[in-house]
Amino acid sequence: VSTNVHFSKGTPNEQFLYEDLVIEAIGIYGHDVFYIPRTLVDKDQLFGEDSLSRFDDAYGIEMWMQTQEGYEGEKELVTRFGLEIRDETQFIVSRRRWDNVVSRNDNLITNLRPDEGDLIYFPTVRKLFQINFVDHDDPFYQVDNLPVYKLYCSTFEYSSEVLDTGITDIDVIEDKRSMDELQWQFVGE
Repeated sequence: VSTNVHFSKGTPNEQFLYEDLVIEAIGIYGHDVFYIPRTLVDKDQLFGEDSLSRFDDAYGIEMWMQTQEGYEGEKELVTRFGLEIRDETQFIVSRRRWDNVVSRNDNLITNLRPDEGDLIYFPTVRKLFQINFVDHDDPFYQVDNLPVYKLYCSTFEYSSEVLDTGITDIDVIEDKRSMDELQWQFVGE
């Protein structure tokens, strides 16, 4: 038994209309943020991490913060090591806008989608969020299309990564929080 041929589950025109409506809704209810891709300098093949990561680029794009009522997660947590802030949120970005802004041909980034470990700077609250997971199929094939990426993010814990994006509000985070002893050396003449 096959499906009824008289009912369409999504023509290209409907898909573009749906995607246009999503882009318009994000433009109305969303925020201007900066997507900051991670550049791996010396990846440890055993642990799969890079302690020397750099963040050299920032791309302005509109995203919708799905958790409008506030942050999720454990929030403020007092541990034996002190106060930890574990704010979590979700951002939604349009695939078409992503392709137009970040994944362009003249761009040096070869990412076809946002990557885990990349950062989002939210200027309204002056916070950096790290992408923990990218859900590429939510909402699940409405009109046979996947129009958005849903980014699950948590507050970024700075650990002496190089932030050199050219945007002062982002780069000053490194200046304020860096524990790199080379930045605090005196030069004798």
